[in-house]
Amino acid sequence: MKTKLSLLLFFLAFNLSNVFSHAIWIETASTGKKGQSQEVKIFFGEYEANEPDSTAKWFSNLKDFKLVLIAPNGTTKELTASPDLYFYKANFTPDQNGTYKLSVVHEVADIYEKGKLMYYAFADVAVGKAKLNTDFPTNAALTIRPDKPVLKVGESSVNQIIYDKKPFAKQKLTLVNPERKAIPTETDADGKFIFKPEAKGNYFIEAYTEEKTTGKLNGKDYEKVWHLITYTTQIN
Repeated sequence: MKTKLSLLLFFLAFNLSNVFSHAIWIETASTGKKGQSQEVKIFFGEYEANEPDSTAKWFSNLKDFKLVLIAPNGTTKELTASPDLYFYKANFTPDQNGTYKLSVVHEVADIYEKGKLMYYAFADVAVGKAKLNTDFPTNAALTIRPDKPVLKVGESSVNQIIYDKKPFAKQKLTLVNPERKAIPTETDADGKFIFKPEAKGNYFIEAYTEEKTTGKLNGKDYEKVWHLITYTTQIN
């Protein structure tokens, strides 16, 4: 009996750790062209380990995520995504110059260890002479805001992380380079950090915070909210 209980506790702890360490992220080309279809992929899993989960194993209500596109002129549109083996796939066709912002803001329907999970994912697509798109979903408590698009090696931007409308100050981040190597990064007193890619490929930025608060979700009590955000960009 003790062995069975120990195994049960182990698997519960493993599943919680597996869920909590995973994240949603968006992958797409960082540049696009007017009138040309742009493919977007949404993954869930361990980015740094290059281990996306198969869509058949996405837990809770993750499959009900909403992929929102914010155009340079501020108009928004929800994109329809269809499942593939390891990701969901969507498309959009830019019709104006500027920066298109892709976003996922998702509240997990189930409570884990008395905590509610909030996932946020962002990616930008520059079209033509791209000005920065400063529009963000109003329901995103945690956002990563670059001061300009970075598309090539050697370019740099100042990124600011905002949490609950305030700078996410003196916080550690995960920055993963194209070789899937994590680079220690931390925000300053204004919630800012410098992003300067040194090689071509995909870059992944992740930030996390725990909010001590109480409430109910689908009839169940929670005592905290875990906020997890990702931002991905492709350097040419």
